[in-house]
Amino acid sequence: MPPKRSPRTFTALLLALGMGLCAYYGQEWWALPDYSAADIEASVELNLRLELQRRGPHLQPDEAGIARLRDMIEREITAQLTQQREKIQLRFGVGLVALVLGLGQLAMARILGQKSDA
Repeated sequence: MPPKRSPRTFTALLLALGMGLCAYYGQEWWALPDYSAADIEASVELNLRLELQRRGPHLQPDEAGIARLRDMIEREITAQLTQQREKIQLRFGVGLVALVLGLGQLAMARILGQKSDA
């Protein structure tokens, strides 16, 4: 017969996990740089130059092709920045959910009169 687990262990685990995730990803979110339109445009131009250089002199696109390539690179860059921000926000949210669940467990234990030293 497996040993019984204390409900306080689960509560402590939820609280610790929630606080850890909130602290870590909160700091990551805080440290994310706020890119201006000029920063993004500079990155687009740099990546465009690198792409054109990689293609070589014989595979250079015309003006319309360069404009399409520039738009595609800009979409990729903004998508990467958005994805990075959303990933951090999602993980921060998971930490908040774990923290709220842990606090709910504590409150329920107090309401029901059980001893809880989490």
